[in-house]
Amino acid sequence: MATRWGICSAGKISQDFAVALKTLPAADHQIVAVAARKLEDAQEFATKRGASRAYGSYEELARDPDVDVVYVGVIHPHHLKTCLLFINAKKNVLCEKPLAMNAREVKEILDAAKRNNVFLMEAVWTRFFPASEEIRRLLARGEVGEVKVVRSEFAVPLMHESTIMSHADSLLLAELEDEIRRQVGVVYSQDCQ
Repeated sequence: MATRWGICSAGKISQDFAVALKTLPAADHQIVAVAARKLEDAQEFATKRGASRAYGSYEELARDPDVDVVYVGVIHPHHLKTCLLFINAKKNVLCEKPLAMNAREVKEILDAAKRNNVFLMEAVWTRFFPASEEIRRLLARGEVGEVKVVRSEFAVPLMHESTIMSHADSLLLAELEDEIRRQVGVVYSQDCQ
């Protein structure tokens, strides 16, 4: 039987997740419902991605008995509240990174998942790269000797290469530095486990 997915938020990252999910066999994974703050956005997403139901509130998605797991794609300042909504409704949760804004919020989410006996995972895709898996395998088997230093690099394009950054863009980028560190830094921390 296929895992039945609910998608929380109809934004770009949820769209990207839905596209990726559709690369897997339909016999294994199906998007059955989507919820957004505006019903029209959820309906548009559902039509585009083949979901049979669209909701104008996250609470409706939490009550849907046909949803096995919810992908949480809301902006991360809302991860705590949104994850708790689904976890307390006994839904398994895959939450986009970062899981929460700080350690206290992460603990609250983890404690709720344990209490409700549901699966919870932070969506950090680099963890499943073949290279990452091979490094973990080699380390676990002791094939690389004693590890004294680990250096990790990760890069993503912030703008299309043909774009010339204006002064206004550079000011905006400076304001976004903390956000960029929060988004990309979580990728590094996965390699340290």
